[in-house]
Amino acid sequence: MKSSEAVSRGERSYRIQNEIRNLLPGQTIQGAVVSRSGNVAQIALSQELLINARIDQSISLALGQNMSFEVKTNNGSVLSLTPLYANMANQATILRALGAAGLPETAENIEMVARMMEEGMPIDKDTILNVSRQLLEFPGQNPASIIQMIRLGLAVTELNIEQFEQYQNTGHQLLGSAEAIMSELPEVFRDLMSEGRIGQAYAFYGQVLDILAEDDTGAAVQKGAESGAAAEEGTQPGRLMDPGFLNTEGTDGSGFVQEEDPNRVLTAKQWNDLGNLLRELGIDEQTAVQIKNGVLPAKDVLTLIRHMLSGTGEHEMPSQMLERLFAGKEFEGLLKAELGRQWLIEPRDVAEPHKVEQLYERIREQSMRLHEAIQTAGKADLPVARSVQNLQNNVDFMNQMNHMFTYIQLPLKMAGNNAHGDLYVYTNKKNLAAKDGNVSALLHLDMEHLGALDVYVAMQQNKVNTNFTLQDESALDLIEQHISLLDERLTKRGYALKAQFQVKEEEQDGGIMQTILNQEKNISVLSRTSFDMRA
Repeated sequence: MKSSEAVSRGERSYRIQNEIRNLLPGQTIQGAVVSRSGNVAQIALSQELLINARIDQSISLALGQNMSFEVKTNNGSVLSLTPLYANMANQATILRALGAAGLPETAENIEMVARMMEEGMPIDKDTILNVSRQLLEFPGQNPASIIQMIRLGLAVTELNIEQFEQYQNTGHQLLGSAEAIMSELPEVFRDLMSEGRIGQAYAFYGQVLDILAEDDTGAAVQKGAESGAAAEEGTQPGRLMDPGFLNTEGTDGSGFVQEEDPNRVLTAKQWNDLGNLLRELGIDEQTAVQIKNGVLPAKDVLTLIRHMLSGTGEHEMPSQMLERLFAGKEFEGLLKAELGRQWLIEPRDVAEPHKVEQLYERIREQSMRLHEAIQTAGKADLPVARSVQNLQNNVDFMNQMNHMFTYIQLPLKMAGNNAHGDLYVYTNKKNLAAKDGNVSALLHLDMEHLGALDVYVAMQQNKVNTNFTLQDESALDLIEQHISLLDERLTKRGYALKAQFQVKEEEQDGGIMQTILNQEKNISVLSRTSFDMRA
């Protein structure tokens, strides 16, 4: 006769076996690995029950290791399992948290809570249920991105998820979209002309010229900067460090653009051809000569064309000449130059209060109006429409980011080429520097000839310590040879510079979003800048 204890063990064993036979894919079980032979592992689920499960041979298992397994397949006789490695040491905590939230112990839910713990998020019932709801709302999206966005306080939308992941992939969306628009905009005119919609083609360019003319706020920006605009000291990105870090004097090889170079806008022949064409269209001889000589800025020539197009000129312009004007490379070059002037910022201007803010306001307003003009023309299916929408979405995303962080993208206007920049300050929004007056900053530069460059800057009062990390010895030598230029400029501003140099030993992940995600709470200030420039 069997003892009652033996019967009890038998009943428990039968019950557990029955539960195992009814396990569904995605559910989990816990046990200790007892033995392993090939792709079959023996797992102890209790003192009374051992099961044999198929495990992929590539998966490493330690004997005696307590683990959770996800059921992959179960036909009632053969069970296929996969280990759940995420936060194994926290498995008990994760399962208790899921139980408190009333959620099943599925692989997806375990991974969700494990990721929340990695991000330092609370795993209370309300937070877990909120994250779970938002993950269910966006099926097919990367759960890790959504959880990180929730932790950062960013609104979870499809557009924001797209922007967030592009930032993680170091996508230079602001400058990229702006340059795409500059190149793609003429396609709207060409398409309309090819369809015989000549009046609409001219009207479209008229709208574009109106947008650029009405939002030409360069003088207003300067006036606002000089007035101070009553901003609280320490709240502008340019106050992070002395403008000497971003500014130079004159055009002594620094690469910073002081004024428009007509030879970068059009060639000498193109200026001459444009002047002759506009003379035929009715402008006076003196103005035509100035245009032919490249004396007038692109914005002034476009203003002249805008007035002619609106009928304020003395003579009605022949359709054939208008087509020559608007279909020509000269007009396209002027348009691209003016968009660049209004949508890019010079490095020296980054330190000026309000210039970056007004740049964003101008880009957002103009991109909205440009999108409307493209839709009115019936060309919302062209690539330029997508580029305009990307630009607008990016600015909206950065506005949301700035509710939590001091972060900006900088589409920079450099000599010879445009450049992308990121400026990120990790701090309490009310104070850019630590209470003891110290400021720590990290600049990451991607330069055409030097490659990747990391510059760590620690500033205390008038002492500036820098650590330059470059990709190879040749780049290191070049920086060492020219460090005296930075030393001289900082000395003029009352700073003492100490510089160190080293070669980067291994490649590090450097996305701006990853920089934000990885910051420790006790770091007071961090700046990150990424350029693509000529050394």
